[in-house]
Amino acid sequence: MDQVQWNLEVKRLQKVYNKILKELTRRGKEVKDYRKTVRQTGRTIWEEVDHSWEYGDVDAAVEVKQYMDSLKQVNQNYEIALRQYTKLERLELSPYFGRIDFTEKGVNDDEEIYIGISSFFDEKGNILIYDWRAPISGIFYDFEPGPAHYLCPEGIIKGRVSLKRQYRITKNQLELMLDTDINIGDEILQNILSSNTDEKMHNIVTTIQKEQNRIIRDENHQLLMVQGVAGSGKTSIALHRIAWLLYQNRDSNMTAGNILIFSPNTVFNDYISNVLPELGEENMQQTTFGEYLEQITGSELGFESAASHMEYVLSMQTQKGQRIRFRSIAYKSTMHFYELLNNYVTYLEQNAVNFEDITLEARVCHNPNESPWGNEVLIPKGYIREMYNVDYASLPLARRIEKLKQRLYFLIRTPWQERRLELEKKISDNPQYKGKIKAYSRLFVYQEFKPVRKQIETMLQFDSYQAFLDLFENTRLFAGMAGNYLPEQYEDICAHTAEQIRKRFLGYEDISAYSYLMGALAGTSSMSQIRHVVIDEAQDYTPVQYGIFRQLFPQTRMTLLGDFNQTIHPLRDDIGYEQVAEILSPASKTKLQLTKGYRSTTEIVNFTRHILKGSQIESIQRAGEKPQLILESDPGTQVEKLISDIQEMLGDGLGSIGIICKTARKSEILYDKIHHRLNVYLLTKDDVNFSRGIIVLPVYLAKGLEFDRVVLFGADSENYGREGDRKLFYTACTRALHKLHLFSNTDISPFIKEIPEEFYDVV
Repeated sequence: MDQVQWNLEVKRLQKVYNKILKELTRRGKEVKDYRKTVRQTGRTIWEEVDHSWEYGDVDAAVEVKQYMDSLKQVNQNYEIALRQYTKLERLELSPYFGRIDFTEKGVNDDEEIYIGISSFFDEKGNILIYDWRAPISGIFYDFEPGPAHYLCPEGIIKGRVSLKRQYRITKNQLELMLDTDINIGDEILQNILSSNTDEKMHNIVTTIQKEQNRIIRDENHQLLMVQGVAGSGKTSIALHRIAWLLYQNRDSNMTAGNILIFSPNTVFNDYISNVLPELGEENMQQTTFGEYLEQITGSELGFESAASHMEYVLSMQTQKGQRIRFRSIAYKSTMHFYELLNNYVTYLEQNAVNFEDITLEARVCHNPNESPWGNEVLIPKGYIREMYNVDYASLPLARRIEKLKQRLYFLIRTPWQERRLELEKKISDNPQYKGKIKAYSRLFVYQEFKPVRKQIETMLQFDSYQAFLDLFENTRLFAGMAGNYLPEQYEDICAHTAEQIRKRFLGYEDISAYSYLMGALAGTSSMSQIRHVVIDEAQDYTPVQYGIFRQLFPQTRMTLLGDFNQTIHPLRDDIGYEQVAEILSPASKTKLQLTKGYRSTTEIVNFTRHILKGSQIESIQRAGEKPQLILESDPGTQVEKLISDIQEMLGDGLGSIGIICKTARKSEILYDKIHHRLNVYLLTKDDVNFSRGIIVLPVYLAKGLEFDRVVLFGADSENYGREGDRKLFYTACTRALHKLHLFSNTDISPFIKEIPEEFYDVV
């Protein structure tokens, strides 16, 4: 790098850094002043306000309202100042990381655009640092020197990039400066990827690649679907997309509370919790699909958790009852079952109500002079059918029936009142009712209309739970709803499911079906406050579960990120984004692919590429060691070799080590054998925090996580011998950044046998 250029950049950095420190001091004082004002205002309210407002004093209540409004305004000012101060603290750590010199078409002068984590202005209002999310900053990620353009509210701005420069800066120290005419980050990216991982995921703003930036800044589609290979940065991209959405929609008051992300497990929520705060934004709402199911079912039904479900499936016992359930789980993950449920909803809408005339039966004589007479039609069934099929047709079935019931009760009020007045008149001459005519007339009319009310209740009786049970108890009904595809042994599947429903404890596959059916029949709670939904590990959801997403968020924008090569559930039918889009039915959609992996070394990528047939994964060229296959037939000796291997890993300074077993039970057994000799942590489904160090965990909790080193314990045919285990095995191996060791007895997994021996070493 030219020394003159270096010196100029050092001089500018020092100037900007000093301005940041000055502004940091000013904002710090402002934060303290606002905090002091908030405390003083609160104390004033407590000490000086007339507390008689608590007893209904209107004047005192008005005074309290004025104080509270003042406190609210001061508190808002304090929060704004605190957010600005926090952003300045981050800028102080590293003011900026990139620069482009851009000449707009029709303008003679270059504009120097310095790009950082957030914007920074000098005292005159000049922009010294541009937020990485600003429209013009997109040029840094998308273009090499030469013609370039960016989209802003005014339209497309065309021009030319004459310089593209990267920096590594710590506070006011310029450590590295590169001019580049290739994809950003090759040297800096290699440096970052070669370092050790941390207990939390971090932002990647300095190394966002062109294809990643396209995903982050997409604003033209209601549904954005991302298919990305292992280690392509899908989750990081999703979080940076959230930060960009908050920046892009700041004028429409979008906040982190308007964005919801569905994560694979609670540990993952903790793992990603640093990224948005590092980008100067609050964390969005986070949940898992299982947590959502708990919310909507409440205490009505018990059900198997997602983790317990995976544990059951991966244990893969072969007793008859389990074989039936395995068939049931496999069938209920298909589009066929989703279509069956929809057929059943249509069937219920057409057949749930047996329309009848609402009649008042022959009247009882309450007066000797009164003559009895026959039945009277109060509401004809044709009118009831018309209300059901026309007036309330837009409502879900259960709400439609409830609305119709309310309407019928309203319609019988008129004949009810007419009959009551008629009775008052007829019994007024009867001495036995003297002085109690109104009371007796109300009693008599109540008794006469009791059969009417029973008619309404009987005709409009509907129980969603019973409807779900009926589907599986009545195998002829089930077969009729299944259309052209019936699973093998469907009678046994129905019998097993019905038994669980009667016990009011459902399998994970059935609680999803029940929740979907309830949503279709009774509607779902409004989630209109959510303006964007992110679904991570999109390949792990079934068509029925995507149906639930459609019920919840029919018009909401969505970002889906997944890798259908990492579908870890061995029984689930493979579905693609085409079927997902068919279910969600967005107004507009696009599918983008990420084929380059940034997580693992070239050697690990070459090894894992052969696990999948026809894998298109590309590797960032980062050299490392070949994966090691460590063979030992004796279980006790195998554990000893594992302990020795881990101790050796600790000696070379690599940070996190993930010891991945197939199931939680096998993780527990291994942990019991090694924890007294190694400082190791057992990760379980109930954990909510992710810690750095040596972690033993089941493969299904490793989704989305990464470790400096991965030890796959039990890489044998017993654990990974079925074709359904292939993607599970691939997922486990692709968690490794720098080193991958596989422990097996001599009966190794057939997936390893398929890999050419040149891609791994045998120990």
